[in-house]
Amino acid sequence: MGTLEKMLTRGFLISFAIEFGPICLFFLGTELGNFFVGTALLVASTALALLTSLIRDKRVPLFSVISSSFVLAFGIATLILMDPLWLVLEYTLYNGLFGLAMFIGLLFGKPLLKPLFEGMFQISDYAWKLLSIRWGIFFLLTAVANEYVWHNHTEEAWVYFRLIAAVVLCVFGFSQFFLARRERLPHASPWGLRI
Repeated sequence: MGTLEKMLTRGFLISFAIEFGPICLFFLGTELGNFFVGTALLVASTALALLTSLIRDKRVPLFSVISSSFVLAFGIATLILMDPLWLVLEYTLYNGLFGLAMFIGLLFGKPLLKPLFEGMFQISDYAWKLLSIRWGIFFLLTAVANEYVWHNHTEEAWVYFRLIAAVVLCVFGFSQFFLARRERLPHASPWGLRI
C-alpha cells in the first residue's frame, strides 16, 4: 500500500474529522439554528475532539492544544456574553498571532513548525524554514481577510467565509505535501512523512 493510500486509511480520516468536524458543525448549527447554536456545537465538538485524541492517542498534539484553547476560550466568552464578536475576534487573533510567531521564530533562526510537526514529518531544515514562511503568510492573510469580512459584511456572510477559509486551509495544507516530498530526508516516506 502506498503512502497516500495509508494516509487515507481510517486513522487519517478520524484525525481529519477531529480537526475539521467542529467547524462543519458550527456551520450546520448556524444554518439550522443561529450563531449561538453553532457556537455551542463548535465548543462542544472541540472539547470532544480533544478528548477523543487523548483517548485514542494517549496524548493531544501541541498544535491541537493551542488551536483548541483559542476556540474554547473565545467560544465560551461568546456564549456567556451572547456576543458573536468574541468568536469572530478569535479567528483574527489566532491567525494573526500564529502568523507573527512564524516570522518571529525565523528571525531567531528557529522555524516554529518544526517542534509542532516533526513527529509527523521528516524533512530538511530548509523545508521547515520554507513551510514556516508559507504558513506565516497564509495565516496573516487569513487574519486580514477575517477583519475585512467582519467589518464589511453580515454575520451570515462571515459564517460562510469561515467555512470557505477552512476549505482553503485544507487545500493549502495538502499542497504542502509536495514540498515535503521534494525535501524529505532519506529515511522518510516518499511524501516526507515519518515512518
